[in-house]
Amino acid sequence: MDLPSAETLKRWSPPVATIVYDAKDRPFGDVAIQRRYYVPLNEIPVHVRQAFISAEDRNFYKHIGIDFVAIGRAMLANIKHGGIKQGASTITQQLARNLFLTPDRSIKRKIKEAILAIKIERHFTKDQILEMYLNYIYLGQGAYGVEAASRIYFGKSVKDLTIDEAAILAGLPKAPTRYNPFRNPEKVKERRNYVLARMYEDGYIKEEEYNRLIEKPIKVKLENREYGMDYFLDYLKGYLIDKYGEVILAGGYKVYTTVDKDLQEHAKRVLKRGIERVAKANGIPFLPEDPYELEKKYKEQKIEEKAGKVYIGKVLKVSNRNLLIELKEKEYEVDNPGLRVEVGDYVLVRFYQERKSKSLSLEVLPDLNGALVSLEVKTGAIKAMVGGYSYLRSPYNRAVYAKRQPGSAIKPIIYLAALMKGYTQASIIDASPRSFYDPSTGKDWTPKNYEGAEYGPINLRTALAKSVNTATVNLLADIGFDTPIEIGRLLDIELKPYYSMALGSIEVTPLELTSAFQAFANLGMKCKPYFIRKIVAPDGSILEENSPKCEQVLPPQETRVLVDMLRAVVTEGTGVAARSLQRIVAGKTGTTNDFMDAWFVGFSPDIVAGVWVGFDIKRTMGKGMSGAKVALPIWIDYMSVASYMYPDSYFPIPEGVVLVNCPNPMLFVSGTEGICTGNANPTEEDELEGIVDPKFLKREEGPKVKEIP
Repeated sequence: MDLPSAETLKRWSPPVATIVYDAKDRPFGDVAIQRRYYVPLNEIPVHVRQAFISAEDRNFYKHIGIDFVAIGRAMLANIKHGGIKQGASTITQQLARNLFLTPDRSIKRKIKEAILAIKIERHFTKDQILEMYLNYIYLGQGAYGVEAASRIYFGKSVKDLTIDEAAILAGLPKAPTRYNPFRNPEKVKERRNYVLARMYEDGYIKEEEYNRLIEKPIKVKLENREYGMDYFLDYLKGYLIDKYGEVILAGGYKVYTTVDKDLQEHAKRVLKRGIERVAKANGIPFLPEDPYELEKKYKEQKIEEKAGKVYIGKVLKVSNRNLLIELKEKEYEVDNPGLRVEVGDYVLVRFYQERKSKSLSLEVLPDLNGALVSLEVKTGAIKAMVGGYSYLRSPYNRAVYAKRQPGSAIKPIIYLAALMKGYTQASIIDASPRSFYDPSTGKDWTPKNYEGAEYGPINLRTALAKSVNTATVNLLADIGFDTPIEIGRLLDIELKPYYSMALGSIEVTPLELTSAFQAFANLGMKCKPYFIRKIVAPDGSILEENSPKCEQVLPPQETRVLVDMLRAVVTEGTGVAARSLQRIVAGKTGTTNDFMDAWFVGFSPDIVAGVWVGFDIKRTMGKGMSGAKVALPIWIDYMSVASYMYPDSYFPIPEGVVLVNCPNPMLFVSGTEGICTGNANPTEEDELEGIVDPKFLKREEGPKVKEIP
């Protein structure tokens, strides 16, 4: 019989999770093939060992690897039921099976298992076998070994487990899914009490203690249901596998990242809260986030085939064009709108009446979703990354992979190009509607303003602050395509030579657009986004180390004037709600046709964040659901914490930029301020709206302002 040697166990090293640390060197999570933290037996409490022995192998310290008494009992039970209904595997047999054999329930495999168990017992002490078992066994929820399970289910180390908590873990090897503590407290309590009864029978606990413990409620860390289910950790895991292979996930490496643990959790909360607010305001139905609650609601719903009724459907089959949906016991074939779903997923469905045939049909409703990504202005370090409403519902990372139209959030590139061609923020542009030939459609195209607003001559500052479409497209017509396209290239954004590009007809990811705004905030110094500071191997050597990679790609003078204009978006334009932060911030809203995409990307002198909200497919969120109403409140919520993690400061003013009243304080590239000749220089009494700290103004120096340290 071909069997592996038990000697190989002496060289055995179990896969150990790679630990991930945040920007402050705090444990943030882990990435692993098997989530495991190996602990020696002397660090596992005696009552934890006793719980597993009572539950799985009460004669562990007496048998030779197989338990003949238990085998006899199991054989009688199996003969009675006419098949293999009860096992008698010892802890040693379970270890042999998990390490060397397949999980099938054949007689041949059981014989191999028994022989291997005896061999293992000859080569190792009982304590060594128990240590290997307790560190190897799968206990559900992605946890291998008692330490990983303790952290996930109870939020503590195995050394801190109580007796009743130990009994919960000891009840899991039999059926980790059925007795998952996050799923069914009643079943878990029943199984826990069974283990406690065995511990009482084996003399490990006294009767009084047993009676007290079986009455205790099941208490677990429900918030840990998403342990390890994080968009950033997933993104990091993909990077590590692509660069180093899966071996790095099983060797106990340490990865030190740039993400701030507190900001990441805060970003998750504010994005979820904001999306729920939008959904509620527009009557958009939502699936429960908890998969167990979702399954329960699906089974309990009563179906009435009536137009307008919304239910939870189960996906039975997926193709590019169609989905096969089950509603209770009935199946429906429906069009696939392009959702990222798999067999077994739950989706929202709605009955509707077709116009022509008047017959009743079923359609799939998409989930409202979003993304938030945040970078440090001076370094490009990623501080937070949330790729959707819920990782449990959809692990697709929209922050880095979803290509969406940015709408008006792309306009700063057009205005920067104009500044670089000699325009100022006080320059006047005619905002009357004009028609342009659009080569992408082969037709003439006339831009329109939000809610049909009409404008005449308007200065560039107001045109950007108020997000006037007609003014922006007319400005693009005046300056040409070359400079905006070149700026886009420098910012890693591909622009097309179409007039509609001025209104965001191209597609970008939230990370790409936010990275572009990082360059604006950093006065033209673009820093490549990065998320790993260093990777340390188990032997202490450095596998990889990164630092900021920044390059001056845009002229600081014109870029600083653009920041002044983006500041006006907050002080007097579409982003005025951000004034509630009481911090020096700037940014730009973005909304696409039919309110399909809503954006706000903005920054303080130290941190930049971008927020996108919409459906995964092209579908309106509802009339009026603009970037200012949908994305900006989420951004404000996030920045109410993020911006306060840095000292309050002003954007620096580089040499070659002057500040004059025109008629209010505005910044100009030196030499272009002649448009405002005759206006007084700004003083400390002027309302500076955060352009510059008044203490740096010196009236006798005239309009030039020194660089702020």
